[in-house]
Amino acid sequence: MGLAAMIEVKSELRSALIVARAKACADAPQAGDALVAHISALPDGVQNAVIASYIPFKTEMDPRPMMRALAAQGAKLCLPRTPPKGGEGAGLTFHLCDPDDPSLFEKSAWGVMEPKAHLPLVRPDIVLVPLLGFDRAGHRLGQGQGHYDRTLQALRAAGPVLAIGVAFAAQEVEQIPFEAHDQRLDWIITPIEAYPIATQSGIE
Repeated sequence: MGLAAMIEVKSELRSALIVARAKACADAPQAGDALVAHISALPDGVQNAVIASYIPFKTEMDPRPMMRALAAQGAKLCLPRTPPKGGEGAGLTFHLCDPDDPSLFEKSAWGVMEPKAHLPLVRPDIVLVPLLGFDRAGHRLGQGQGHYDRTLQALRAAGPVLAIGVAFAAQEVEQIPFEAHDQRLDWIITPIEAYPIATQSGIE
């Protein structure tokens, strides 16, 4: 598939998945609570890890109940800052941050709530990744800005990191079209299940 065709297919799929995610969120606005039950299925070591998450934007799955549960078990929590508009090619930075303290946040140029720049920088062991769609091979479709692909590529070049896609089950599709630079997920977690992606590796 050529680049132009790939872009068109992704655009059409992205539009359909925005609708599917919005419906799933409207049908189960507290679905994030159900993620907590699947923490025990995740690899050993998550309780002592530095875990990057996100503040949900629009209809994204809310990971904060799971974040609270992991913090209670000893995990350190951090959140991403996006590069400014015009900063193409830059990745996310991660800052230690309490996701329940609104005084620590500001709105990014993209409209996303993110930690203030003065908060301490850290390198996460685990990244909880928002998405529009996913498949069982670990391919992910995001908003199209490439922030998480660039970030995961840089993190993986420096050492082990576990990328966990966080989603509603309704966001699963048979196959996500992918390009060479697209970064695969290591795990998927939904309100229904949590499972590893075959052939992917992360922290033990």
